[in-house]
Amino acid sequence: MSARSPSPRIAVFGHYGNQNLGDEAIIEAVLKNLRHHLPNAELSCFSINPSDSASRHGVDSFPIRYRADYFNPPRTQAPAQEDTPAPAAVNEVATPLAKSWKTRLKSFPLLGSLLRTGQNVVEFRHTLKQEVVFLRAARMRLETVDLLLISGSNQFLDNFGGPWGFPYTLLKWTWLAKRSGTKVAFLSIGAGPLTHPLSYWMLGRALKRADYLSLRDEGSQTLVREKVGIEGPVFPDLAHSLYDGGSIPSRPQRSDRLRVAVNPMPVFDRRYWHHPDDTLYHDYVQKLARLCEYVVQEGAHLTLFSTQLKDEDVIDDLIEAMKVTARPSIACSRTVAELMETLSQSDCVVATRFHATVLPLQLGIPVLGICYYRKAAELLVDVGLGDYFVNIDDFDDKTLFQKYKALTERISTGSLKLSEEHSRYIQALDEQYRIIAALAIKGDQQ
Repeated sequence: MSARSPSPRIAVFGHYGNQNLGDEAIIEAVLKNLRHHLPNAELSCFSINPSDSASRHGVDSFPIRYRADYFNPPRTQAPAQEDTPAPAAVNEVATPLAKSWKTRLKSFPLLGSLLRTGQNVVEFRHTLKQEVVFLRAARMRLETVDLLLISGSNQFLDNFGGPWGFPYTLLKWTWLAKRSGTKVAFLSIGAGPLTHPLSYWMLGRALKRADYLSLRDEGSQTLVREKVGIEGPVFPDLAHSLYDGGSIPSRPQRSDRLRVAVNPMPVFDRRYWHHPDDTLYHDYVQKLARLCEYVVQEGAHLTLFSTQLKDEDVIDDLIEAMKVTARPSIACSRTVAELMETLSQSDCVVATRFHATVLPLQLGIPVLGICYYRKAAELLVDVGLGDYFVNIDDFDDKTLFQKYKALTERISTGSLKLSEEHSRYIQALDEQYRIIAALAIKGDQQ
């Protein structure tokens, strides 16, 4: 086993690195709070895209799955001699010819079936070889880590990728961690959607190896208890700890003109969603467009903002569906700081994404939710905004307008106070960071 550092080394693990700023807000918050509670800790990120995580968060990073660009970076080729045919020129002829013969052979029923089976076997062997290479590298990496901290968001789900996506990734990492003598902590994890029995089995095996587990909300707690048979306390979403009470950014004074920020999300969109539905996506865009038209017609300033790249496709569709001459402002953020700056300029947020609901609350900005899963609805109920959300599966224009009008009326009267709820979340998460700090130090001394 490799020698461990005299300072606690913590790897912050998650399915992030895909430019989802809600997930990046979680990692930013965790790194910030770990530095506060463990100033001498050596921190790193384990993510989907280690290059993005390293540049975004300024720490050493490692992939949570095999990546060809990480394990086999492209080599710079020497220029070809003048009398030597360029490899590309040969490939341009050979590749179409090879494809043509493969297509013809596969057209024969029995032979085509055999070829396809053989191709699948070759691909499986190649994937298996890559996985072995990855597991060995991950094991070596974990031998220099004291605590693997699996952080927040919906880590317990199988609607994207099935059991061999998130559940298998967590299973193999917890297994490797225990073989390496590395402690494992699951922090404020969201659970669901989960449907496959194999997913439950994998998560059960992973969680039994954990040294610490907390769930993000009561719905997640209930799901894990009933389906996996493991208990864990509830702590708020980690993005709530992006700021403490004294570091919340200041907001400009309210003007006579209401400022409304709307976050569309590619729910049901075949360019993104796990179970696309063109009709449901069209209906969602049309209903949101009617609300945006109403916001503009009422004289408010409208901003459409994204928290992930795919949101920008929906913004384009939304603008096309809107029947107003005044073009809304568009905010396409690439960093958490840019996103928070956009939010700070608003008086009200209409959000579909979960973290587009979480982050405004830290600034004391009320949210009207279009909720595609229970997590956002539960949060809005908990902070006293339970009258101001609709469920994406069954809402209509009239209900959305009524809730928007009721919320903006309360904003204009100044009767909404959200700072006390945010303070409660900060205190709870600070308690959890102290628990994790003690676990990291204890692990370092063993």
